[in-house]
Amino acid sequence: MSVEDRILLRQLQKGNKSVFEELYYEYYQALISLAEGYVFNSQVCEDIVHGVFIYLWENASDLVIHTSIKAYLYQTVRNKCNNHLRDLEISDRSNILYLESMVTGIGFEDIEEESLFQQLKRAICQLPPEMAKVFRMKYLDNMKNREISEHLNISENTVKTQLKRATSKLRIKFNNSVNGLFLF
Repeated sequence: MSVEDRILLRQLQKGNKSVFEELYYEYYQALISLAEGYVFNSQVCEDIVHGVFIYLWENASDLVIHTSIKAYLYQTVRNKCNNHLRDLEISDRSNILYLESMVTGIGFEDIEEESLFQQLKRAICQLPPEMAKVFRMKYLDNMKNREISEHLNISENTVKTQLKRATSKLRIKFNNSVNGLFLF
């Protein structure tokens, strides 16, 4: 660790807000770009990066960094992105792009397989009504789990459970693949 990083870390540990703000403004945009290379959802990327900075500020006194602050931030964001993907049970980043383009309609006019979209819409309609509503709010309305829980007056855990069950049912419906691409 460089002398400059040691000084910055000591200042962070002492609660120096200006050092924290300096780090935030220096690395925020680069960390967002890094996260977007993994997650492909700008809101989730912002949540991840903000979470990393919040953790840095709240736990600065307990941090032990052996490399550099920059390397620590980059590695932490990578780990959080991988954790997010693992939690979604999606292992291949290209499948995330494909799924999001199908479900959110982003650039959907360019997708030649209109019948595939119709199949997906029919499959969503066959989900139990509340589950379908949660799924649509998440993927069609781009709402966060917290927003969905507040709107429907249910817990965030219920939202997560409904999304996981919907994904599982759709996976079964599409028999884990459509045109050779694994969706979930």
